[in-house]
Amino acid sequence: MLNLPVYLRNSSYYFHTRIHGKQIKRSLHTADRQVAIIRACKLLEGIQMSIDLNNIKKYELDLSRGIAKSDGPEDHQRLMEAMAFLRESQNQSQKQPPVLESTVKLASSSTKSLTLLELLDKYFLLKKVKPATILAHKNTVKEFETFFKLKCYISEIQVGDITRFQEFLAGKGNVPRTIDGKIGYIKALLNFAIKQGYLLNQKNPAENMSLMTKRQKLSDGYLIFEAEEIKQIFTSEYYKEQKQSDPDYYYVLLLGLITGCRISEITTLTKSQFQISEKYTYMVVIRDSKTSAGKREVPLPHQFFDEDFKKFVSSKEDFIFKYVSRVGKGSGNAVGKKIARHLAELKINRGKLVFHSLRKFLNDYFMKNEVAYEPRCQFFGHEIESVNVATYSNKFSVDRLGEIVIQQQLKLLRMTKIIPEYENFIKIPQSE
Repeated sequence: MLNLPVYLRNSSYYFHTRIHGKQIKRSLHTADRQVAIIRACKLLEGIQMSIDLNNIKKYELDLSRGIAKSDGPEDHQRLMEAMAFLRESQNQSQKQPPVLESTVKLASSSTKSLTLLELLDKYFLLKKVKPATILAHKNTVKEFETFFKLKCYISEIQVGDITRFQEFLAGKGNVPRTIDGKIGYIKALLNFAIKQGYLLNQKNPAENMSLMTKRQKLSDGYLIFEAEEIKQIFTSEYYKEQKQSDPDYYYVLLLGLITGCRISEITTLTKSQFQISEKYTYMVVIRDSKTSAGKREVPLPHQFFDEDFKKFVSSKEDFIFKYVSRVGKGSGNAVGKKIARHLAELKINRGKLVFHSLRKFLNDYFMKNEVAYEPRCQFFGHEIESVNVATYSNKFSVDRLGEIVIQQQLKLLRMTKIIPEYENFIKIPQSE
């Protein structure tokens, strides 16, 4: 009989013995003793041994009558070890429920979970995401796997790994907002893994790991343009020159000012999204947005559709702006860089002023000019937070919404000298 020397080292059991003078040492990849014993037995079965059957020592062991016989003191010692091992196994079996074969398979398969990159492929297969989001997820996963160094199995990711990744990113110069964004991608992937059953009985290690509170994110967010800065931007020679040299940038910025649409909503516009209602209200129809409230009809003053804009649009096939073809980047990436150069040219360097600051400015401008909360929410595609308003109010028609906001849009076009001053008082013709 062969003794089974199975012992625990750190968090895993090992099998260590000597057969025919050759030392054998193997990790059994489990912290459960009974699973370790089963695996040790299977390991022995797999070892090819040439045994001299004429030289086998035989024991006589009858536990019911208390008889134990062996050949010599050395064999007697081995017999005692075998009996001790047998007693220990019986004690363990009384303390723990029997290990089923399925349990052994589960313990074995847990070490063969998906890698983070494999999980990402499954995520993209089942989720509808935009190209820019795909790129951001891929870059974050590759960065995390490079940091992890070993093959990154999702079942092995611990809270400590997320913490060390945050420290790694901070060491590379990433600010807390950027770090939270990247950890957010990891958290979303692991939540998907838990929901789809790729991770069993495990909490998300990236949960509650944000560095910034909601209040900090709001206070540290993008600033709002002031009225004087808006005048400076849109009346500058730099901006006027763009109408000829870069009309895409010129009209994207102008639409940002009077519609407050997000940069991705504007740069992906197609011809078919510019429409006129039955009552002759000009509008742009936003069909794809972050939320259901974001899918909306945004009224526009008809003065925006001058001959220059019509000529610009007529030269396009489907998408109006060139930025949408920039695969691998967000469609607004180039606009964001150019507005930064534009502001630098005008020496406007007051904190975090970006394209999104136009949206914030217009919302603030409407509020100061007494445009009510409900039409503002519908215009900008904001979710209405008040339960009473959200439940009992009706949606404005695009014509009614136009009556509320178009005069304010015209005031802005006059203030920035995009249209002559008298244009502010031209009424849009209405059908009978």
